[in-house]
Amino acid sequence: MLNFGDWVQIKYGEYEGRYAKVTSRKKSGEYGVILYDGAVSSPDFPQPGNVLSFQEEVLKLLEPFHLSQKELRKVVRGELTYSDFAEKVFPPFNLKVERRYTLKVEDIKAALVRINQNKPPLSAFKQWFWLILNVFYDSLNIRDRYDEAIFTDFPKDEKEIFSTVYGLTEKLYWRLEERLGNKEENEQYMIRFQDEPVWEREEKNQDELEVAAYYAVCTDIIGRIDSYLMNLNKPQGQWVYSQSQMKHVIGDYENDKDLEGATPEAIALYREFVRRLYRQGDIQAIRILAFGYMEGGIAYRRNYELAKLYMQELYDKAGDAYAANCLGMIYYHGLTNHGVPDYPKAFQFFSYGVLDGIDESIYMAADMLIHGLGTVKNIDMGLNLLVDGYRNALYEFCHGTFDCRFAEYAMRMGECCMEGIIYGMGTKDAYRFYLEAAYAAEKRKLTDHPLETEAEEKIERSLTFIRDRVGIDPDKCELKADFPIFISQMYEDRYPVKVSIIKKKGSSDYYLKVRKFDLKELFSNLKLNLNPNPEEPEKEGGEMKVNEPGELLVTYPELSWTSLVSEMEYRLENGTVLKRPEKEGPFLSDGFRRDENTNALEFYAHGEVIAAVEADWYVVTVKKKGKRQA
Repeated sequence: MLNFGDWVQIKYGEYEGRYAKVTSRKKSGEYGVILYDGAVSSPDFPQPGNVLSFQEEVLKLLEPFHLSQKELRKVVRGELTYSDFAEKVFPPFNLKVERRYTLKVEDIKAALVRINQNKPPLSAFKQWFWLILNVFYDSLNIRDRYDEAIFTDFPKDEKEIFSTVYGLTEKLYWRLEERLGNKEENEQYMIRFQDEPVWEREEKNQDELEVAAYYAVCTDIIGRIDSYLMNLNKPQGQWVYSQSQMKHVIGDYENDKDLEGATPEAIALYREFVRRLYRQGDIQAIRILAFGYMEGGIAYRRNYELAKLYMQELYDKAGDAYAANCLGMIYYHGLTNHGVPDYPKAFQFFSYGVLDGIDESIYMAADMLIHGLGTVKNIDMGLNLLVDGYRNALYEFCHGTFDCRFAEYAMRMGECCMEGIIYGMGTKDAYRFYLEAAYAAEKRKLTDHPLETEAEEKIERSLTFIRDRVGIDPDKCELKADFPIFISQMYEDRYPVKVSIIKKKGSSDYYLKVRKFDLKELFSNLKLNLNPNPEEPEKEGGEMKVNEPGELLVTYPELSWTSLVSEMEYRLENGTVLKRPEKEGPFLSDGFRRDENTNALEFYAHGEVIAAVEADWYVVTVKKKGKRQA
């Protein structure tokens, strides 16, 4: 009878001569086996393939090579490698041991230290790890001794330290197998070993990246084991912590919200670890101190003098753009100089932030250029910066990123309109921008980054001032126009627009509805040519690249109203349907135009007019809080 883990050779049939490993025995008497691909005589390890079922007479048992307990101990400590006895083993990994061996943390450390003496160590590590994982998974009693869910910072017993070590090596192995890709993928498995990991440097090749990742994980593992062994049988108050453990602890508290539930002892330990790491030149610790003193909170009281000191150090050592932005704010508001600004210094650091796309730096630098603060006055350059930032933030906001800086950009656009420095824009445009800012501020309240109270009050004061000055009725709900306002923006995403021309029951008026296209409908209506250059389709991973259409930010200054919408409705006053679509119900349109001779609104699909309407007025009615729709 064959047993679990036995290596066999298939005697005859389609897979004659192939090697497999027994995984199960069925009630029918058949054996489930994993078929292995690759030549077993090659230096490469065979790769598992399909799971198949065979009768026992089809399978030939391959006698294993038996390791003594002494040899097994040398294997797990890295003193013997697979290559030392590979010629005696057929097929690869067909090994058995006399009895189980309980793996100790000292074995892990000894193996890694010995492996690290190889140049390079990766092949030796892979042999060792595969041997442990594939051959001795049961023999070493690993299955009973580790739990993948355990990932402790401070192992209290050997089982926990082994769980952590095994989890780290397992993640490391698969990370190396995938051959480190882009930065975002790395962060999925990166375990906070270094603040400036070598994979941040683009000039490094793939082999160097793998070696760097390997050494980072090994250093962490060895540090954990050393810490565990030193702390063994000591009370927790006398424990010695490795750098990795300290970094894991401070990494658990990313902001004040995480610290709210911490005990005073935990907060004190957090501050102590930050202090120790800072003395070692750790970038993460510098960043915590810089922003901790800048913003103030549970762990650190606000102190602009210390914030300035640590921000400057953070920028000098890491080129951190957010640190540059904070230094700009410190100098702009004179936070360390009794309120006396240093505009040249502020503009210098805001400029550094602009280069990295920091929103606050962009609109602050724009303001300084427009007003000539700390730099030569250049209104055109300042407005270009501001308008580009506004458009980018608007795009983010329309796609659901409500914690972006759109409110600040809109507020500053309103200020520029009020000051009359944007050609062709005045009070009405300023009111529109302030309405957008107020709406964005409301949306920001749903996030963890609400707009500052001072900015909200400033927006509300500006809205009230303009209403009183111009005489705007904030209760007005209906707006008439000779053209359907905002309809052109519905077509800007290069997706077709869903159009409906309907007559509601009990009404003599026609209603025109236009709706942003749903991606589900895109794939069922691929006949529409949505790509402006069909010879060069946008592709990603061999497939057409499709961006989710966002919502549309609609603002009616006359109605004191703004909102994100995916559908708009117009009532056609004295309206007529000049051409109906062939089929009843909604239709898809990939373009529209206004006939200058007839004043008709024509909707196109595939270059042909499929519907047309005409009206004296296109009426928009909005709903407001506490008011019924007019």
